Amino acid sequence: MSGIERRRFPRYRVRLSIQFRRGEAQVAGEIFNISRSGCLLVTPVLMKVGERIEASLPLPGAPPLIFTVVRTRALAGWGWYAVSADFEPHLPDDELLVRLSNEEGPQEDPDQLF
Repeated sequence: MSGIERRRFPRYRVRLSIQFRRGEAQVAGEIFNISRSGCLLVTPVLMKVGERIEASLPLPGAPPLIFTVVRTRALAGWGWYAVSADFEPHLPDDELLVRLSNEEGPQEDPDQLF
C-alpha cells in the first residue's frame, strides 16, 4: 500500500524563503512543499521532534503560524536538514496554497539540491 496517498490535504510544490526565531537567533529556512496542515522545511539548524516555532508565510497579511516538528533528517551531509512540520491551526482552505504554488522558480526536491 505504499503507493496510496494517505495525506488529509493535497500538497503543493513551492520554494518559499522564511525566517523564524529560535531562542535568540534568527534562522532562515525554505519551504519546499506545503499543505493546509503542514510543510517540508529545509534549514541549517537541527530541530527536535516536538519543537515549536512561529513563522509567517512570505505574503502580505499572512498570519503567523505555529510549526510543530514531526520529523527531521539530514540532507546529504551538508549540514542542512529536512524538517516535516505541522501547522497550528491548519490553514482554512487551499486558495493561498494554489497562489503560492503558481510562483515561478525551480521545483527541485531538497535531496536534489544538497
